Amino acid sequence: MFCEQVILPDLAVLRIAVYDDNNKLIGQRILPLDGLQAGYRHISLRNEGNKPLSLPTVFCNIVLKTYVPDGFGAIVDALSDPKKFLTIAEKRADQMRALGIETSDIADVPNESLKTDKKVKSNVTPQTSSDMNAAQNNITESKRDHSAVVNQVNIEDLKQMKSFIKLVKKQQKELNTLKKRHTKEHNAVQKSHCTQVDKLVAQHDKEKFTLERLLEKAIKKRGENNCSELKKETAIKVEMLTTGHKEKVKNIVAQQTKEWSEMINGHSTEEQEVKDAHVTQQCEVLKKLLASVHEQQTLQLKLIHERQSKEMKGNQAKTSMENSKAISQDKSIKNKAERERRVRELNSSNTKKFLEERKRLAMKQAKEMEQQQKTQRDQLEKLEKFNEQARDLQKMLKLEEEMDRRPATVVPVTPPPSPYLSSNSTHSPPLLQLCPANRQLPGRTVAPPAPSGLTAASRGTVLQHKA
Repeated sequence: MFCEQVILPDLAVLRIAVYDDNNKLIGQRILPLDGLQAGYRHISLRNEGNKPLSLPTVFCNIVLKTYVPDGFGAIVDALSDPKKFLTIAEKRADQMRALGIETSDIADVPNESLKTDKKVKSNVTPQTSSDMNAAQNNITESKRDHSAVVNQVNIEDLKQMKSFIKLVKKQQKELNTLKKRHTKEHNAVQKSHCTQVDKLVAQHDKEKFTLERLLEKAIKKRGENNCSELKKETAIKVEMLTTGHKEKVKNIVAQQTKEWSEMINGHSTEEQEVKDAHVTQQCEVLKKLLASVHEQQTLQLKLIHERQSKEMKGNQAKTSMENSKAISQDKSIKNKAERERRVRELNSSNTKKFLEERKRLAMKQAKEMEQQQKTQRDQLEKLEKFNEQARDLQKMLKLEEEMDRRPATVVPVTPPPSPYLSSNSTHSPPLLQLCPANRQLPGRTVAPPAPSGLTAASRGTVLQHKA
């Protein structure tokens, strides 16, 4: 079946004519092109005067298609179904982006269907100007692609990646939770210590007030001159009570100092261990990110090398075909044997030249791969040094924190003189005055008491602040 493509304008008409064996017209039909309908149709014929005939009819299948020039089929498909085209394009872009390849970094493959309109002369040179231009373009694109692949990876760039930022936020949240728990425990222990001291002070004040009240009643009943012995006995009892109270306060402060110091040291050790683990995790994540970037760079370089090899093979095949065509169209060669000899010589020359080109390309690609591996090793070494410095810094901070640890406790601030102390007891020794039970004053962190016991003068001074 012979088929020929005919391009018709919109105003064209189609004439259908039927002849018999004697080449006599049976009937005809003239149809406008815009009036045709696709499908199986019965077309009644007419005579030469365009009058309808009763019996002559043509049964035919009409197929209507839109003419698309060569090379524009993909554009027409995209216009006919743009959603599918965009989906495919986005999927391809996502795959390339996952491999670390940007669309702008990939040059378009030369179209092999383009033909040169210039006639080739009889003397065919092994390398034409178009080949030199193509080779120069390939070299330029290769340099640009390779420079894009072997870019230096900065540690700050690794820290800006999503996975590292997510890890830092998670670690900060974990550290904040730990500090809140420690603060809650600090407040609970501080409240417990203050409560113990308040109870001890309240008991001492109550006992001392009882002795003073008994002395006052006796003085009112007997008279002040008749109670000298009772005053001495009361003073001795108050002195003994004060001495016992000092010893109790000394013991409880020592116990609280030990408990508070152990708690602070435990919290500090736990926090330093968490920070050590965080530094280790960050170093591991940075190393994994760098390895992932290096893997993407290696894969991208391999893709570039494959594209370069493919382009070179295509250009070589195109050159060989053009040279063979030039020899076949050379009118100066009239002998078939001479033409075959020229073709064999050309094929031999092209084979040798093509092998040399592929060898040079392979050597260049091997050198690029080796250079990239060396750059990646240098980057990995820099990251290892950075991680080692981070670990050393954390060790120094931990050692400094351990050296800064000293025993400490929390005691209330000295309140004003107790209203229960009588002005008559002038000979009574100074008492340890802490917060009474009915007053809640803010606590202060002070150093442990001296071996001789706390005094009223030393209790009101903040000797050491612990953060």
